[in-house]
Formats: sequence, structure tokens, C-alpha cells
Amino acid sequence: MRLPLQLAIILVICFAGEFLHKICKVPLPGNILSMLLLLAVLCLKIIKPEDISSATRFFLNHLPFFFLPASIGLLAAQGSLQGQWILLLILCISATIATMIATGRTVQFFERHFSKKEKK
Repeated sequence: MRLPLQLAIILVICFAGEFLHKICKVPLPGNILSMLLLLAVLCLKIIKPEDISSATRFFLNHLPFFFLPASIGLLAAQGSLQGQWILLLILCISATIATMIATGRTVQFFERHFSKKEKK
């Protein structure tokens, strides 16, 4: 599939997540709903991963660029964060460790689940 069509598919899914959040008042952020919709569409094989691979590869190759607004926002809020750096550092380290543990446990769960299916 061509890149503009792949980007359009991803954009439609993003707009659907935002629509569910704002119009239907689903109590999850629109970006989270979009990721869940994308997961559902991929799991139900409505869209194959190969159908959006060029667009997703593009986003992954340019991922650091998407962190710039958050970094600039932190720099802009430097005055209000004054004296909070130790707490912020501890929070970032704790969140990173918690994310690593959750990711590891999830991968282990799915590896066990799929290895049992393959043995049957």
C-alpha cells in the first residue's frame, strides 16, 4: 500500500479515538482509545500489519522528533519545577522501572500463552 493511504488509515483511527472520547464521552483519552482501536483492527485482521508497515516504520524512525514538544514544555515550566528536580528524577526512575517490569511480565505471559497453543 502506498504511504499516503497508510497515513490516512492511521489518521482515521486517530480521529475515531478522539471522536469516541469527545462526542461519545468515553472516559479514556483519545490517543489511548486510538491505540486500542488500532489493536482491535489488527487483531481482528481487518487491517494486516503489512498494510501500514511503511507508515509505522516512518513514525518509528522519527520517534525522537515527537518528544520535542514535551521537552520544550519542560523547559518552559522550569520556573515552577524549581526545587522539584529530585522528586521529578525519582518519579521518572520509578516510572521507568515499573514500565520495564510490566512490559517484561506481559511478554512472559504472552510467550507462555502462545507456547502452550503451539504445543497443542
